[in-house]
Amino acid sequence: MPSYQNRLLPEKERQQVAERLLRMMCTDLGLLSALSSKDFLKLAQTLVDTGSRHGAYSIRDALGDMSSLALKQLPRMYNQVKVKVTCALGSNSSSGIAVTCHSQTIGGDSCYVLTAYQVEGVRLRRYVLGLKEASLREGPEHVHHWVQNVLSEFVMSEIRTVYVTEPRLSLLPLCGRSGLSLRCTGCSLAATVQAVLGRRSLQARGLHELGELLATCRDIAGTTSFGRDSKSIDEPPPPPCWDSTAEALLKVHDNFEAICEAYGRCKSTAPLLQGLNKHLLGTLACLLGPLRQAAQELGGDRWPTLQQVLPVYIRLEKLFTSKAGEAGAGSKLCHYFLEALKENFKVERIHQVAMILDPQLKLRPVPGYQHEEIISRACDMAASMRESGSGGSSGITADDRDGDGPSGPKRGRLDCGVDRPSCTGDEPQVRKELFQYLGEPLFHATGDLFQYWSSVMDRYPKLSRLALWLLAVPAVGVRSECVSICEQTVAMKKKRQVSAEEMNKLVFLKCNFA
Repeated sequence: MPSYQNRLLPEKERQQVAERLLRMMCTDLGLLSALSSKDFLKLAQTLVDTGSRHGAYSIRDALGDMSSLALKQLPRMYNQVKVKVTCALGSNSSSGIAVTCHSQTIGGDSCYVLTAYQVEGVRLRRYVLGLKEASLREGPEHVHHWVQNVLSEFVMSEIRTVYVTEPRLSLLPLCGRSGLSLRCTGCSLAATVQAVLGRRSLQARGLHELGELLATCRDIAGTTSFGRDSKSIDEPPPPPCWDSTAEALLKVHDNFEAICEAYGRCKSTAPLLQGLNKHLLGTLACLLGPLRQAAQELGGDRWPTLQQVLPVYIRLEKLFTSKAGEAGAGSKLCHYFLEALKENFKVERIHQVAMILDPQLKLRPVPGYQHEEIISRACDMAASMRESGSGGSSGITADDRDGDGPSGPKRGRLDCGVDRPSCTGDEPQVRKELFQYLGEPLFHATGDLFQYWSSVMDRYPKLSRLALWLLAVPAVGVRSECVSICEQTVAMKKKRQVSAEEMNKLVFLKCNFA
């Protein structure tokens, strides 16, 4: 008998090693950056400690296959973290919970990521509850049933679902009881850029010089590393769905002088400078810069963003309208961007209501003739909010999902349809709360929105319940975290390393360990 068999690890030691292995796997499913992580150091320390107590041994002989050992402990650790997340979502300290279903496309594959956003005190916490491969052949009912099955495993005080999807998958018509359906505003901004700067669009409009400029910027950005200056260190990055061509052009514009100096020294790179039209580059940068800034503002995941959608739309519309009247070659481009903005950047009714619930904005960004319309929608949504524990989609019908932006004609008052009788009793109280809230001066402090609404719950109980749920919903559904998770999931699926159930549990542990 080999001597190592006399020194097999006790079961408790094996569980500790397996837990460290699993934590390391969840840190990065590719296991490349995990070697410098704290979990890897803890794993190394665990192996050293067990080695000092039990002597030297072969890891493969003593523990067997590492992946199998780690996956054996997967159900136990998954259940432990699941209990923690369930307790957190069901705690009495939670002021509101919003559930979003994000869709992300990786190559030819798509994934749905189900996330719960919880307002706890004045902090916004995020828990990834599940991941599912998406298919365009699936109807909205399939997605809705999957969401409900996942949510049924967690005890929540309130369950209201908002589907924040990319434009391609947002074309799926979700029924009213499935919740609200919003397009990712980051994807909408990228679609606005593509509608003007896309290859087919440039060819159809005869903008060949612009096409050459964009191709040159892509080549330079692909071979040059740009350093970040001190002014942009604190700026949040744009969401992953932001257009890469627009990002390349803006980087070339910001580093134009350094690029000309570096590329002009070498004969092989000097011809690239011939494709850089400085005047046209500056004109495009003036148009794309505000779009990138909007993507940064709406893509932040540490603060509420849904209330900024309507003000951002109005700001961009005013910018392109004002520049479209100026003389010069940029006027035609401004007309194209304005047309693309109205076609791709859709402002929904839920965005208007979120804006009015921001005490720093209220009704200030929109003209006076739209005030009564937005007030009526806010009253209807607040009146249809159900008490905690009722579940469902908060009585909001499919009519709340459509809207053509602030530039359209004035609409009549929103009708709650079949849910109208249940919300008429609360409407006078809601209108009283809303007009009292609007009568207060604008909140000029830079405090957190959740802190504000948590402090006025006694004064505005209905509005506070709506605000703490609605403001927790993000405007941008695609985040770097979601992209990374989907990429790793697709890669592991192709390699057939784990089953779909094991993959879902690994994603859950990866996102919720902290």
